[in-house]
Amino acid sequence: MRILFVYPNLYTQMGFNHGLATLSAVLKQRGHATKLVNLNENLPPVATNDDVLALIESWKPGLIAFSCLTQQYVAATELARWLRAHSETLPPMIVGGIHPTMVPSEVMSDGLWDHVGVGECEDALAELVARLERGESPDDVKNFLSWKGGVRPSAAEVAPVASEHWVHNPVGEFPDLAELPMPDYELFDTQRITDQKHGWFGLLSSRGCPYRCSYCLNHKIVDRYRDELGRSTNQIGFFRFRPPEKLVEEIRWVLTHYTGVGTFIFDDDLFTQNVEHALATCAAYEQSGMKVPFVVNSHVKQLDPRVAEALARAGCRILKLGIESGSPRVRKEVLQRFMSNDDVFNTIEAAEMFGLHTSGFLMVGLPYETHEERLETVELLAKSGIGRFRTSLFFPFPGTESYRLAVKGGYIREGGEVTLTDFTESSCMDFGEDENLFITKLATCMPWFVNARLDVYREAPAAARYRPMVERVLAMSREEWTRFEPTVRELDAQTSALAVAARVRLVTRATSLGG
Repeated sequence: MRILFVYPNLYTQMGFNHGLATLSAVLKQRGHATKLVNLNENLPPVATNDDVLALIESWKPGLIAFSCLTQQYVAATELARWLRAHSETLPPMIVGGIHPTMVPSEVMSDGLWDHVGVGECEDALAELVARLERGESPDDVKNFLSWKGGVRPSAAEVAPVASEHWVHNPVGEFPDLAELPMPDYELFDTQRITDQKHGWFGLLSSRGCPYRCSYCLNHKIVDRYRDELGRSTNQIGFFRFRPPEKLVEEIRWVLTHYTGVGTFIFDDDLFTQNVEHALATCAAYEQSGMKVPFVVNSHVKQLDPRVAEALARAGCRILKLGIESGSPRVRKEVLQRFMSNDDVFNTIEAAEMFGLHTSGFLMVGLPYETHEERLETVELLAKSGIGRFRTSLFFPFPGTESYRLAVKGGYIREGGEVTLTDFTESSCMDFGEDENLFITKLATCMPWFVNARLDVYREAPAAARYRPMVERVLAMSREEWTRFEPTVRELDAQTSALAVAARVRLVTRATSLGG
């Protein structure tokens, strides 16, 4: 059978979808053919609705499969609804990914989809395709919500549709990563994506995470599999690892098929969590002789010195850490991240001791976080000496505990949770006009805020350059900020260049005096 994947990845982070690539590889392994419509403005030309319909009519797939996050779901429904309105011969349409996994009944009630996928669907999708190809009823395939009898009722076109019309099948086992084929990189325009990302290339060596952070999707996925499989959390096998030798084989394939790969990013939730796996993977990478540096995600309470040393020896350059908030109270009570400020400081110090550059993830605009606690994040970053950081606006993903907390506190702007397409430059949260403006300023200019406080904790001449900039930003009205915000990136680059030049002059002068 021919399966057409649709990835409505518009106006958000551009990249490679590991899930779709593996789904495609599994289907191809079983003799099926796949294509992808990757809708992303960074990969022009972006296919129009007419283009997608023309492809369907010419290639004649037996199944159309969408994959989407919450931010992408509106675009998916708009395209699916348009296709149904403009074609009477569409094959079955299904949707999977994070958003359908989190709120499958809501997605099914839209009445647009013949099947809604939940969780990791490599085995389930292959079974669904086999059923459809044989003309058998597909309404009892694990991991899918399906219409009873396999037929979408005509009433579905005027959603919402009552749940009595569909079957919510339980999830099956998590796929065995050792048995899965190498991802189908050729499904994507991988060379162009690599070029657009300046040589950064994503890989996966594991799936899953043992923590239950309130804003993350993993805790709800674990709960669903635990309940529907009827086992304890420890028995469902969520945290899984790929054999290092298979990973090295995959990396060799990538390097022989794509040019310009400058850095590998291990997109694992937590590469360093399992010490044995991390050590084995680092050893395999080092012994392979490959010299491409790489980046991994870690946890501030889980960096074994042996792993840090092995990472540095194998070529790891950056250790990424989830910090999220500088307030211990917010981390504990809102985010369910049980770590101290000292944990952050000690991990950064240990990483730097082995030559690993550190990078932190931060969220601004968290529910129940006070104005003063938002500034605690600035202080934590300034004191920690972390190498770099990335700031995002908090996004309450439907189905997560943090979404429930945001709703309970009345923080979500009406309609905002389904209209946003990204979580780095816009927010669906509402803290009042003044605090909303402050949060926007902080998220946009976080490096300025941090740099302005550096000299409180160490010698930092540049702090004097950034303090007036922060004071100016804080004094701006909404109208003034709206005019100023588009200039921030350019001004930041200019200021950074001046700071670098000043450091060079200082070092040159010190060297001259010392000589």
